[in-house]
Amino acid sequence: MPHAPVMLPQIGRGNERNASHTLAGSRTLLARIAARPSGGRPDFLLVLSPHQPYAPGVLLLNSAPALKGDLRQYGAPRLRLKLTTDLEIEAALAEHLAVSGIPVAEAANPDLTHDHGSQVPLHVLNRLLHHPPPVILANPIGLTPAQALTLGWALASFQPPTQTTAGALLASGDLSHRLSWGGPAGFHPDGTAFDHELLAAMNTGNGADMLARWPPDRLADAAECGYRSALALLGLAGEPIEVLSYEGPFGVGYCFALWRPSAPAS
Repeated sequence: MPHAPVMLPQIGRGNERNASHTLAGSRTLLARIAARPSGGRPDFLLVLSPHQPYAPGVLLLNSAPALKGDLRQYGAPRLRLKLTTDLEIEAALAEHLAVSGIPVAEAANPDLTHDHGSQVPLHVLNRLLHHPPPVILANPIGLTPAQALTLGWALASFQPPTQTTAGALLASGDLSHRLSWGGPAGFHPDGTAFDHELLAAMNTGNGADMLARWPPDRLADAAECGYRSALALLGLAGEPIEVLSYEGPFGVGYCFALWRPSAPAS
């Protein structure tokens, strides 16, 4: 899911209509989730946000038991969230990932005010869920791209402490910020190339191709923030991911995509 605050009408104030494909993608996503037998509500939600507090070299898990924040920095102080962290699952996940070779650290950061990467997608989901399930918030920016893909592979084998608990992954991130001269990072031709190749990777389910084609120096030219979130989703899925919408208004790539397991996990 993208996390552009302009998607929310309380912030966009009409400008959200310039991202019409993105708005349509959000509606399609919610309709697909609502069609699930459970009504789409998971028992817990792992949110990968590049705007959570960051620590170099690790996946930083937020261990605060209660979290809250608003979007006042975007002129919408009444858009508030209150979340709870499932600490039992968070601790089990941290142990599982460490055993799987993912460097992990934990820190309690209860303030969501500066994390629109979590808040905006959750406000979109709340149109269906009405209030979020327990969450685990994590920032994957400290990982290398290869580690982010491995993170997804590790998530695929994670078993929550309660066997009947069903989780979901929310991979938050915008794509290139260099799609046009008027964008937040200016223009670079690798911006468009990055977005198109990431969409192609989702269509095939092959994240390893992205690692080979985007070494660190080239990746810097793309000026992305959602690559590691997307790689984790690719690693988790291990098969094609359905792209629901893509466009690049405002010089930034926005993509809604959905993966559902083809069969229940054994």
